[in-house]
Amino acid sequence: MGDFNRIFYSSFSANLPHNKKIINLINTGFYYLIAVVLLFSGIVKIIDDEELINALNPFTIFPIDMKIIIASVLPLLEIMLGILMIFKIKPKITMFAVTTLFAIFVAVSIYGLTASFRADCGFFGNVLKSSFGWEKALRNAVLLSLSLILLVKPGRV
Repeated sequence: MGDFNRIFYSSFSANLPHNKKIINLINTGFYYLIAVVLLFSGIVKIIDDEELINALNPFTIFPIDMKIIIASVLPLLEIMLGILMIFKIKPKITMFAVTTLFAIFVAVSIYGLTASFRADCGFFGNVLKSSFGWEKALRNAVLLSLSLILLVKPGRV
């Protein structure tokens, strides 16, 4: 049994540098995917901010002025975070901000799902329709999970 363990673990550790390269490549792909999603959604929201304001209408806790501020600031924040990610400026702080933003998106999507909102969420403006539902909650949860992985393992990108 000892020989089996020695052979098995030595063959696994021989592939470890190769596996690390693959994991780093996958993490880098996820990193830039998140950056592109942020840039794309921010640009689309700037082009069509009315869609985002309409998506905020069911949230009666916000006065209309606050909804306009959110609709104005959110796209700029997304674009800024996407640019910071691409140029790897303050990566730890940037990933913390991205993870926080995605956590808010998850909370909003779950709230919209449980409150049975029927409006388009405005995530991609008029380019892609995305209403509050399980698909949106799952998409936001995946983005949050990816950003959490990148936040916890920052040296891998």
